[in-house]
Amino acid sequence: MLAAALTVLAGLLVAWSLDRAADRVDVVSVARHVPAGTVIEPGDLTTTAIAFDTPVAGLAPAASLDALVGRVATVDLNPGVLLSTAMWADGSELGAGERTVGALLDAGTYPGGISPGTSALAVSVHGSEGGEGGEVGDAARDGGAADGAGSADVTVRVLDADVDARGALRVTLAVPAADAPRIARLAATDGLVLVGVPAAGVAGPADPAADGRAVPGNGMP
Repeated sequence: MLAAALTVLAGLLVAWSLDRAADRVDVVSVARHVPAGTVIEPGDLTTTAIAFDTPVAGLAPAASLDALVGRVATVDLNPGVLLSTAMWADGSELGAGERTVGALLDAGTYPGGISPGTSALAVSVHGSEGGEGGEVGDAARDGGAADGAGSADVTVRVLDADVDARGALRVTLAVPAADAPRIARLAATDGLVLVGVPAAGVAGPADPAADGRAVPGNGMP
């Protein structure tokens, strides 16, 4: 279904252009600021009627609005900007400032519904102070400031996921670059748990930091 939607979207963008003088059409524009590397959510985009006197190609037509939700902004999107090709990537691709981390999670350490394109919180089972095994504390001592400051939960994106016959989840995560070493250590020591977050479009505060917007690099409070 995702592949079909992307194919349709790509076809629209390639074939669609303004080739009549002073043509007035509806295109996709940015409604609120979306930082580079952030998942585009409902409400981030809107449509705007524009007119051009010269041929223009590459702008996203209004018909592609729904298909753009869930993609990742590759550049900072500021209100009023007309969306065009190269300003976003598929949700299963790495965004700016992200790294991939693989993990094998036992049943009970991840929520249902995990699939490519979804977001989750990466949480340490040892807590912020480190548990009996001391993995988090040791990592902080060995890894320096990045790990010492990285005890907060981190929003990650799922790039690939597969559940085996035992119920274990093999998953590839897009992780903020600054948090990738710590998350990789947690995954390697069976200290990683994924926690579900509200899907895009769930009503919440307007502040992206408060409503769980999937911003790579922002730790959750």
